[in-house]
Amino acid sequence: MRELIWAAALAVTGTATVRAQNLPQPHAEYRIDYINGRGNTLQGGAGWSMPVGIYVRMALDGAAGTTWRDGVAHASGRVDGIARFTLDPLRESPIGFSLGGGLSVPVIDGERVRPYATVVMDIEGRRRGNWTPAVQIGLGGGARVGVVIRGSDPHWR
Repeated sequence: MRELIWAAALAVTGTATVRAQNLPQPHAEYRIDYINGRGNTLQGGAGWSMPVGIYVRMALDGAAGTTWRDGVAHASGRVDGIARFTLDPLRESPIGFSLGGGLSVPVIDGERVRPYATVVMDIEGRRRGNWTPAVQIGLGGGARVGVVIRGSDPHWR
């Protein structure tokens, strides 16, 4: 019971701290990824990027597409949960850089589901309207390259 009270107290004070920091709201992100692992995969996806403090952004994305292996195309998809540490959270530079990691769970038609640890590097470009473009490279189920468009606030990455 005491643990439950402590957890509730931490949740309440954590929420107050986030509000006090006036962090940006969660924003949609859209992506196209190429993954070269156990086959060649091309997928399009969407999800949410959420602040978890001043420097950390958590992205939860789902994607669907095709994986080519041994000359045969298979329907595929994946769910990613990736936390990124951004080096310029307040847009003080026109180009932003972030490093992150998390978990990728690919699903390929007719195969067993295998989650992978994932590491990524992002380079974000200048904000255009309400959107910020980014290129993401990393490892997780193979080498991956992605093009991402994220909704964004004017003063936050």
